[in-house]
Amino acid sequence: MKSYKTGKQVHIKKICNKNYHLQMLAIDQRPPIFNIIKKKKKNYSFNDVVDFKKKISETLSQHTSAILMDPVYSIPNLLHSSQSNGLIITLEDHSFDERGKGRYSKNITNWTVEKIKRIGGDAVKVLAWYRPDADQKSIKHQKKYIEKIGRECEKFDIPFLLELLVYPFTNETGYSKDYKEQLDKNQNHVIKSVKEFSKSKYKVDIFKLESPVDSSQLENDKFTKATEDAFKQLSKATGNIPWVMLSSGMSKKSFFNCLKLAYKNGASGYLAGRTIWLDAFKDFPNYKKITTKLNNESVSYVKKLNQLTKKNAKSLEKYLIENLIQKNSSNFKKAYKGF
Repeated sequence: MKSYKTGKQVHIKKICNKNYHLQMLAIDQRPPIFNIIKKKKKNYSFNDVVDFKKKISETLSQHTSAILMDPVYSIPNLLHSSQSNGLIITLEDHSFDERGKGRYSKNITNWTVEKIKRIGGDAVKVLAWYRPDADQKSIKHQKKYIEKIGRECEKFDIPFLLELLVYPFTNETGYSKDYKEQLDKNQNHVIKSVKEFSKSKYKVDIFKLESPVDSSQLENDKFTKATEDAFKQLSKATGNIPWVMLSSGMSKKSFFNCLKLAYKNGASGYLAGRTIWLDAFKDFPNYKKITTKLNNESVSYVKKLNQLTKKNAKSLEKYLIENLIQKNSSNFKKAYKGF
């Protein structure tokens, strides 16, 4: 059983709902939002992006346990619009270096784990592009980067939420730098990546994971044995670290089915964005129509996800309580020496 410092446990409880499930809304996206706005406004502004995110936050956040924001456009501009209890802040820069067969992650300029904690964040989220068959330099860099974030989250007593995504190399079919699901993904790459970062040295508190199979395999309500087995392997790879599913912008039906399989195998919730709200922005920049669609279609879908989560997701209540109990004061005194 993993032993948490008290501060981490308090923050994890804060991003959960009353049933200790994680129902989290993502509005930290940058390139996907830029692309939508650019289609209608060639010379878009900083405020265009802020307004886009604000509309999502003020409409949907009340139905979620926590909201994931970026520190460039969302902080502090959207703090007043969120009605979620918990605040997760992303740390990785949306731009990344790509050399040979590998990607290299980095922090947003002038942002650190300490800064996120000081402004009131309840968790640090980092997206790391990772493939176990990438160039060794890339693998080494990504491992060191994630390990460093883990140490800093431990130091500042804030949960570390790690998002892992596999990606196509530049010479492979479907190559893109866009934040979207890799078609024909190798499920072993997904599972091996999770298994690597479930090691204690990375100090991950919650995984945000992609489906181990293509979303096309989740459109049908009847799943193949191979698909069922892939989710079982994914769960096993987490090493009992709590995990949630990301949506990758897949269709609403595919993501709903994805959650069915994830919950069957021990997932505790979701952290989703585009699948929930993207369809509403097909009418951009008509915010009247966008607001109507968000209030109707998007809210309805979130409620549907929440009902499924309440019924089938794994509660973190027992997990957190067992970690909160102190048999004696020595561990607390050691963790908070000087208090």
